[in-house]
Amino acid sequence: MSRRETEVRVVGFDCAEEAHEAVLLDASGEEQLKLSVVNRREMVEEALGELLLALPKGAKLVVVVESKRSHGRLVCDVAFGLGCDVWQVNTVALNHYRNVEGQPRKTDSWDAYLAARMVFLRLKGSREVAESLPEERVLCRLTRTHARLKEDRTAITQRLRAILLELAPEVLHRSWNGPKYDSKAMVYILKRWPAFDGLERAQLRSIEKILHRCRYGQAATEVAELVREMGKRISMEPFERQAVSLEMTVLLEQLEVIDSLLVKVDREIEKQVEKHPVGIKLLEMPGIAHLTAGILIGELLPVARHASEGESATYSGVTPLARKSGKSLNRPRLARGVNKRILHGLYLSSVSAVKCSVIDRAYYQKKLNDYAGHPAKNKAAFIALSRQRHKVIFKLLTTDARYDKEKLIADHLNRVHSAKAA
Repeated sequence: MSRRETEVRVVGFDCAEEAHEAVLLDASGEEQLKLSVVNRREMVEEALGELLLALPKGAKLVVVVESKRSHGRLVCDVAFGLGCDVWQVNTVALNHYRNVEGQPRKTDSWDAYLAARMVFLRLKGSREVAESLPEERVLCRLTRTHARLKEDRTAITQRLRAILLELAPEVLHRSWNGPKYDSKAMVYILKRWPAFDGLERAQLRSIEKILHRCRYGQAATEVAELVREMGKRISMEPFERQAVSLEMTVLLEQLEVIDSLLVKVDREIEKQVEKHPVGIKLLEMPGIAHLTAGILIGELLPVARHASEGESATYSGVTPLARKSGKSLNRPRLARGVNKRILHGLYLSSVSAVKCSVIDRAYYQKKLNDYAGHPAKNKAAFIALSRQRHKVIFKLLTTDARYDKEKLIADHLNRVHSAKAA
């Protein structure tokens, strides 16, 4: 063991709502000290201060937690404030390690000890946590809230689809020429006639008025007749239809609430991004809007500040690394430690950039040719483009550079000329 390693001591925390269990390892990786800490800032500060005093002169303390949010938030904040390094262990990897060690049952102190051992031995499933600034944490929270709202909206929309499948399955057919189940026109119709109750008796101009709100134009009359004929073919007992109507009303009200909340969150994200110096630079890059810029600042910037470009790309999932084992050999999945929110944001920004950027479109076309015969060549080409764009984004995040379209195009043309000359 090198001198640098002997100057490091690792303490594992198993964090809970009321109290945390902490286990400090000695230079050989064995238990040296055990503490129980009440989940209050002053108590955590006192415990970490006691642990620092227990270290030999010149040693550095490494704090290990399972989560840097929720239960572990106070521990991480205090540890960063005292100048300690903070590491995080994956819960699934910790469970596997517990099974390998042969522990028959889970205990808090044992989990704290195993978490510390995982970092001491540098086992897979452990990684260093980058310290985030308050404005970065704000954007991280806002973008994650936005993602959860979108997930909730999708779940409600799918529930509406399931009800329509029972009520009027023809609106889900490919041959259906009326409003789609997830369109604004369908939502307006269902608000006016929940479960299509009374739609068969409605006047055409009432339906047309709703369709005109969705810009159906001259086709509104034809579509209105189609919708009313569909309502006449519904066959369901009145009392059951009343229950379906109530269920649909609840779902539609939830959709309305989520849509209004999404507008509020979007506005707040725009406000935070536009007053962040890195956000202003990111918005200059084609394909990056406020939401993507918020994801990059909140999720990627803290990591990019302390990592190389390659390590940052691996964390973003654009390298990409797959993990396969046992029966999953035919179903590759992203390696653990990849931030899927960043990957999703980079991928969507690449799709958008192909439409508005000449240089991105040229690279995408080149990768399409390279991936000829690939079962998903479009997806592979977009991931390759995301990898190239990550190099520019990393420079924008970590330096004072600004996005220079002319320079990128000139470099691209020089590479093309060099390739032709060769």
